[in-house]
Amino acid sequence: MANTEALYLDDASLRELTTEVLSSQSITSLSEEEKSLAKNIPTEDIALTMRQTIFYAQGGGQPSDTGAIGPTGQDATFSVSLVRKTPDGRYLHFGKYVDATPFTAGQLVVQKIDDSKRNYHSRLHTAGHIVGLAMQLLMPDRKKVKANHFPNEASMEYKGLLYNEDKPVIQEKVNELVRQDLKILISWSEGGADGEEGRSHDGRTRIASIGGLDYNPCGGTHVPRTGLVGSIVIRKISRQKGISRVSYDVSPEVER
Repeated sequence: MANTEALYLDDASLRELTTEVLSSQSITSLSEEEKSLAKNIPTEDIALTMRQTIFYAQGGGQPSDTGAIGPTGQDATFSVSLVRKTPDGRYLHFGKYVDATPFTAGQLVVQKIDDSKRNYHSRLHTAGHIVGLAMQLLMPDRKKVKANHFPNEASMEYKGLLYNEDKPVIQEKVNELVRQDLKILISWSEGGADGEEGRSHDGRTRIASIGGLDYNPCGGTHVPRTGLVGSIVIRKISRQKGISRVSYDVSPEVER
């Protein structure tokens, strides 16, 4: 079956898209590997695939988009609760039909993502990169080991020990990077290690950079500039087994 073209990778501003349905099938009819992607999704729900998508698929420490899909020229009839990418490059849009006839292969439909949720997730993800850049500038010897950009869980983890006295220093540098309103630059490079975060199915690696000051393989969505993140709060620094976690948050809403 054909791969899904993920349009958000090149244009994260898209909020609505007309595209073609490839398949609509019950979760129970999926392979075991595909079923494993539908954790906490009711088994009576549907997995919808389309030729293109603007829905971000959960991964890279960022939750998936949610939203709705409907026939062209009509109200939305399919509610999307989770999106996951299969190893072979298809995007499964999990959800349910709302008192409607199931879509058929070849049918044109309109995708609409939840705008406020996408903006919030993008701000959280960009904030994580800002924290990462602040750490790179302040403590270049600290190696990042993990990133989490989920709401209420957002954090960056590093090898080595950080302490409470490091918190205001990191906060000051983060605030400075937000004030500078640096552009978030997206580019592509050829190749990349297998499994590398941000690598697309065609063998290229997507790179996110804050004003050309860093270089991170990343498949996530971002706001265009650091100033659009709003205020970032370094909540706490915690330590366990030689790993330090810098937890952060952003406000749910921000003036745009």
